[in-house]
Amino acid sequence: MQQDSRQQDAADETAGTFSRTTLTVRGYHLDGYGHVNNARYLEFYEEGRWEFMLAHLDLADLKREGIAMVAVNVNLDWHYPATVHDELVITTRLARVGRRKMIMHQEIHLGETRMGEVHPRSGALVSRADFTFVLMNTQTGRAMPLEGEIGTLLVSLLSPEPQ
Repeated sequence: MQQDSRQQDAADETAGTFSRTTLTVRGYHLDGYGHVNNARYLEFYEEGRWEFMLAHLDLADLKREGIAMVAVNVNLDWHYPATVHDELVITTRLARVGRRKMIMHQEIHLGETRMGEVHPRSGALVSRADFTFVLMNTQTGRAMPLEGEIGTLLVSLLSPEPQ
């Protein structure tokens, strides 16, 4: 497993390995109350995880080796409602690697701008989530231990909670 070096800026000296993804809330993301629909947050978080994985894992190599990363649990908290035109910043980091599972911690904060203007609540925490994953052997459909070369790579991507 080689680390993909396409996003060298994804590593921060103080926070460890992470990725940062920015997106803008569109009208079709909203519910009847004018807030981002709760189910959309799963899509936003998935976008952030893809950025992390593309920056730090060789996904083609994993596929060739018959390894799939499968979500088995999610814990998601909402703190502030995002609305249309809000810029959202999704941060993703690998928070824990155990024997058989790993946890990715993600947060969504309001970005600096909204429709070209400085957002009055810039930086506010919108949502926080922990996604638990296992590696699955695609031949057997069974979870794999996080050991060997892939285990070493995953441990190297661990990032402590920023201070």
